[in-house]
Amino acid sequence: MQPAKESGLSLSLERKLKLHEARESIIGRLAADLPTSINLDTFLRVIVAELGQMMEVDRCDIIKLTPEGELQVSQEWRASDAVPSSLDARIPVDVSTLSEYIDIKRPIRLNDTSSPKLDHKVRFFAKSLGTRSLLIVPVVLDNEVLGLIGLHQTRAPRQWTDEEVSFLVSIATQLAIGYQYTRIYTNQKREAETTKALLEIANVLNGVSDFGEVTSGVMERTLSLVGADYCALGVLDSDEKRIRLAAFKAAPHAVTDRVRGLIEAYGQSLDITAYPAMVEVLAQGKTLRLLEKDLPLPLRMMFNATLGGRAALVSPVRVGIHTFGLLGLVWSQPREAFKDQEISLVEGIADQIGTALQRDHLSAEVMRLKHALHERYGEDRIIGQAPAIRRAIELALNVADTQTSVLIQGESGTGKELLANLIHLNSGREDQPYIKLNCGAIPETLLESELFGHEKGAFTDARARRRGRFEEADGGTLFLDEVGEMSLAAQVRLLRVLQDGEFTRVGGNDVLKADVRIIAASNVNLEQAVDSGKFRRDVFYRLSVFPIQLPPLRDRPEDTHLLVIHFLEHYKQRTGRFVQGISREALRALTSYDWPGNVRELENAIERAVIIAAGRQIELVDLPAAIANAVSKRDAMLRAERAHAAREGRSASLEIEVPSSMDEIERKAIEATLDYTSGDKTRAARLLNIGRKTIYRKLDQYNGKRVEPEADGD
Repeated sequence: MQPAKESGLSLSLERKLKLHEARESIIGRLAADLPTSINLDTFLRVIVAELGQMMEVDRCDIIKLTPEGELQVSQEWRASDAVPSSLDARIPVDVSTLSEYIDIKRPIRLNDTSSPKLDHKVRFFAKSLGTRSLLIVPVVLDNEVLGLIGLHQTRAPRQWTDEEVSFLVSIATQLAIGYQYTRIYTNQKREAETTKALLEIANVLNGVSDFGEVTSGVMERTLSLVGADYCALGVLDSDEKRIRLAAFKAAPHAVTDRVRGLIEAYGQSLDITAYPAMVEVLAQGKTLRLLEKDLPLPLRMMFNATLGGRAALVSPVRVGIHTFGLLGLVWSQPREAFKDQEISLVEGIADQIGTALQRDHLSAEVMRLKHALHERYGEDRIIGQAPAIRRAIELALNVADTQTSVLIQGESGTGKELLANLIHLNSGREDQPYIKLNCGAIPETLLESELFGHEKGAFTDARARRRGRFEEADGGTLFLDEVGEMSLAAQVRLLRVLQDGEFTRVGGNDVLKADVRIIAASNVNLEQAVDSGKFRRDVFYRLSVFPIQLPPLRDRPEDTHLLVIHFLEHYKQRTGRFVQGISREALRALTSYDWPGNVRELENAIERAVIIAAGRQIELVDLPAAIANAVSKRDAMLRAERAHAAREGRSASLEIEVPSSMDEIERKAIEATLDYTSGDKTRAARLLNIGRKTIYRKLDQYNGKRVEPEADGD
């Protein structure tokens, strides 16, 4: 069958204009809402209402794919109460079977669902929706169908036009982007919530030393966090064949008479060899998920009657590499599944209970969780998903809690100071001084005094003793930025501190000591500086015990879009200017620019554009001249290449971004063909297989002139 067969019908210009305005409104709302609210369900409810009214249909809905492979109507709009509702209805059509008859990854256009030419499964699908005429467009992300947008006529057949299909496809593309942003946001939010909850548990563990008090407090907090009815902690005997109850806690609302009776009847110890599932949990170290729907009927009845449970989680408790026992949580209400963040939270709590058995390690556990929170903060500041920048962050976090000197190298504006901040925040010294010194911004004659301090009278204007940065940073971290600008004399004195932690003030004789962690940064290649004699080799080796290289922005172009969105939102809030967004042309210019000044140059460009474009979206003219000139130069090169290809009698390529509207694709094709023909409109029309008057009309339209539709021809 051909469900998306082309239609000969076309829409009026007024109708097309309304569709385009509706699409821009929807895209604008999506762009405005996603960075702040990320409430896709609310957004979808608004979308189906707008689409339904705009398309003048009886019903518009969003159909999602369930984990069981069925279809479910999740959002719905109806033109009137007389139109039958299918909201929350599950359509008993297996998606894999349906895919054998129609391609659900492509638009499906059924003008008359009662047609005998349609397969009976397709007719059954349409009848399940109470639909006489149906247009469905999939929401696809990374070749995965996330859901379907459906337009329905329930009373009479309708001929769906090509323009209507194209319009719905463009909306589906934007919704797919919304899904992607929501996934990213939700995953980060869940991770942050889990880390915060684990830190609260760690604070409970650190607040008392008695194991009984610790477990009681932890389990009480656990119940409130995950909403379980009760939890129990079992400890293995030395032979690891029996487990005894060490602690039991129930929520205030829970009914646990049967469970408590079971504990009294069988005592505090249980032979685990009779329960293979428990043995497997202990052996594999993986959390066991129990859902009553997955249990055989006899086990389900025992689970319900004896334990009063409908769902449960059982996680191993470890001390180092040794399994100490099991932490179990039971819910009395049925559940469809457990969320990943719930599993992570329970496993994290189990790990911390194990840590509580090693009191000497308790503070380290609290510190680890604080580091996790700082890591979350640090990664929020360092924007990027490119492998090179993620690797740099990973290396920084690996070395953070050591005393090792770190050398961060990278071009100016790549974020070396942000990476140094991340290291300090996760170093264990984050509550101690964090002193920063830009070695390139201080005159050579004063640099030694800045580093090591000076005594009164050491030089002209030294009217009093002054502490240096090493003294100020004692116990904490000293960040030496642009260390490659340091004089050779200052490097000699720095070497002594790096070797034994000792130094003297300028003009003084007293030997001082400082416990300082050094993080150095340089925008010049220090190895080359060593070879040229501008930097001491011994100092270089002391500083670069753990080198980290930050990539320039041009080497991670996939991050430019993320940075643009980040800085746009940041400076909208900071300046108080409301900017609606950024045009496609401006964004294309930003993402294709080489950025010799790296992230700092990009940040400055966005700050400037936000100020200039207040009250409207950022356009190409709002960007710095260097970026606009680069676009003009690139366009000129493309035009020259196309004209050269035409002279040689060969074809030229045309790059199209996805997603792009049909109007944008059409405009690019016309303009590129005119480049190819050196502006010869007659020849361009012939190559495009369109009328010459169409070319003139389109060009007037692109230049902002009002044009009236007219018959095409030569």
